[in-house]
Amino acid sequence: MTKRILVLATVLLLGITASFAQNADNKWGVGLHFGVMEYNGDYSNQFYSFGQGYAVGASVARYLNPSFDLMGHYFYDMSHAHDAGRLGAPTWVNFKAHMYNLNLLAKYKFNNGYILSEDAILAPYLLAGLGGNQSISSGENADGPFTDEKLLALNLYGGVGLNLRVSRAVSVSVQSSLMAPMTDKIDGWAPDVEQNKTNDVFLENSVGVYITPGKAKKKDADGDGVVDKLDKCPNTPAGVPVDANGCPLDTDQDGVLDYQDECPTVAGMKEFNGCPDTDRDGIQDKLDECPDVFGIAALKGCPDADGDGVADKDDRCPNTPKGYKVDRFGCPVDADRDGIPDSEDACPDKVGVSELKGCPFDVQTIIAKYQISMKPLYFDFDSYKLQPEGIETLEKIAKALSNHSDFGVQFDGHADYIGSEDYNLKLSESRANTAKGYLMNKGLSAERIRLQYFGETKPAQNNKTKEGRALNRRVEYNLYEMDKK
Repeated sequence: MTKRILVLATVLLLGITASFAQNADNKWGVGLHFGVMEYNGDYSNQFYSFGQGYAVGASVARYLNPSFDLMGHYFYDMSHAHDAGRLGAPTWVNFKAHMYNLNLLAKYKFNNGYILSEDAILAPYLLAGLGGNQSISSGENADGPFTDEKLLALNLYGGVGLNLRVSRAVSVSVQSSLMAPMTDKIDGWAPDVEQNKTNDVFLENSVGVYITPGKAKKKDADGDGVVDKLDKCPNTPAGVPVDANGCPLDTDQDGVLDYQDECPTVAGMKEFNGCPDTDRDGIQDKLDECPDVFGIAALKGCPDADGDGVADKDDRCPNTPKGYKVDRFGCPVDADRDGIPDSEDACPDKVGVSELKGCPFDVQTIIAKYQISMKPLYFDFDSYKLQPEGIETLEKIAKALSNHSDFGVQFDGHADYIGSEDYNLKLSESRANTAKGYLMNKGLSAERIRLQYFGETKPAQNNKTKEGRALNRRVEYNLYEMDKK
């Protein structure tokens, strides 16, 4: 017992005189453990009774990251179990087992900077891993005595613990761990019977001391290489380059520190994280496609003088009236390609003319434009010679058809009822041909002039009066739109 006290005192002394806990700078740590080993198996459950055996051990831990350590854990224990048996008389147990156990464990630390701070005074942890277990058992049970039964088996190991940090180099831990060998014979009884359903498992409850060897370093709280007493910026974030005074660099002297400056070599503005905005349009230069000209955000910093949504640098029609629909080149859209922008075109899907606001000519429009009266061409009795009023009308028709090649005219010849029907039919034909001939002399093709003649069969007025007969000696006409092939 005196030797154990000396060992424990030595460990504590080492811990107090060291200066760093296990961390990224001091990655190795060692520990000593003292406790009890308790049995739960085929005969009884003696967990947390603290009277069946003792355990001593040692561990070596390697820091991996703020959350995990890798640990090698060795312990020896003597488990002494005696019980009348939970199965009732006459079953009972009285055995001793010497066990040597070596495990490779992962240690999860709650003081990882996410849950608790890394320098927390109280820091819980979890252990999990596997290893090998050698046991030497002797004793007696319901089947009789057994002596020095040696077993070597794999085992699972898991536990929970709590570290109390004594100094930056030493901590005391309280730990409860379950060791489950992959065998059921340590207690000397593993019969294949209905009652035997519990493998032998052991609970290690221990107190440990961890120390981290390492030389003391001058204090540098922010780890920037400048000791605290000389550091004018003692809270610099980790990894940030600093000057001789321990302050972050500002290479371009724009008031934005390099580690916060997205453009550290070019003087910029704080609102743009240290990047410049040369044209002061609110768009930093590295995102501005026109960095030297004041522009708008919607066009990535480029101007749009006519406000049509196409940047001036891409606009082929830079003076488009406001509100006009434009194509990707900034020019007014003209869907029917009639030279009239859709924004002005009353018939944007049909080729039209400007005087009709982009709509195409129709018969009534032409009649109105050229002031064609649509009165018949009248003739004297038994004559097919044009009268002055008829010539004036044909002039207007000729002009209209010359300017509008998609239209033609139809002449319908008529006569009064004086004379034979055959004679009057030929006379009405001659009258229609007279009108046709006049237009052909004006340059119109025959294909654009249709003829019909009806003789005396379709009088417009009563043939029994002189006035009525005069109105029946006529050629009627109609304009029509020609078929497009």
